[in-house]
Amino acid sequence: MTVILILAAVVFAAALASAVVCSFSLKVTEYSVGTGKLKNEIKAVCISDLHGKKYGKNNTRLISVISEQRPDVILLCGDMVSRRASEKDIAGFVSLLGGLLKLAPVYYSAGNHEVDYMSRQGSTALLRRISDTGAVVLYDSFAEAETAGGTLRIGGAAGHYRDSGADTEPDYAMLEEIGSAGVASVVMMHLPENLVTDGNRSRWSADLFIAGHTHGGIWRIPFAGGVIAPTQGLFPKYDAGRFSVDGRQELIISSGLSGYRPLIPRIFNRPEVCVIRLK
Repeated sequence: MTVILILAAVVFAAALASAVVCSFSLKVTEYSVGTGKLKNEIKAVCISDLHGKKYGKNNTRLISVISEQRPDVILLCGDMVSRRASEKDIAGFVSLLGGLLKLAPVYYSAGNHEVDYMSRQGSTALLRRISDTGAVVLYDSFAEAETAGGTLRIGGAAGHYRDSGADTEPDYAMLEEIGSAGVASVVMMHLPENLVTDGNRSRWSADLFIAGHTHGGIWRIPFAGGVIAPTQGLFPKYDAGRFSVDGRQELIISSGLSGYRPLIPRIFNRPEVCVIRLK
């Protein structure tokens, strides 16, 4: 019994220390994805699930980490603010966009929290405020970025939960068109489940899908993976990292930047800035 109590105390102390570290310490995770459609490499930095959290005053530490990566484009993959965001939260996000736009073009796709926020407000004013900063808003749509590496199509599938899997979903037209031109293409799809559970995905030909939403499983068991994800539940298969869906679609899931709800911290799961090198 004494040994068990000692082990429990050690685990608790380690978890508590990790929760403290994960409240402020950012990590950078790098991926390399080949497309065969670019003249030179394009470096994309992707962040997700900030939920209004700040890393330093006015997010200066987050901006600094992203600046060090020297990105060609910056991708924001949803839930940058929460569904009950205050005006102060929205203003903080707009300020962050201003800082990021000094580094590289910014492309934003809404997550389920922004979709819920706009539903509560009865207005899409949030998207206008984001667009007014100079960031490109991708709401079930795509845009073409001209970079030194070549043309890159960037799409955003907003954070709608699938209703039926029928051909009436609002992002289907974008998902089918974005990979049709023979140029490199990336889709930000906030909810990874909307890719991995949809039988229509065989028609989606983007070179890469990028998701968030999972918070990396919130608590991670070393060498085992995430404990819980908002949609997948306990011990999610698609928690964080790189996956191949059907051996055809490349999927990268960012573990995001915040905990889950006000009182649930990240444990053994440092907040993440993703660097994706498109070859």
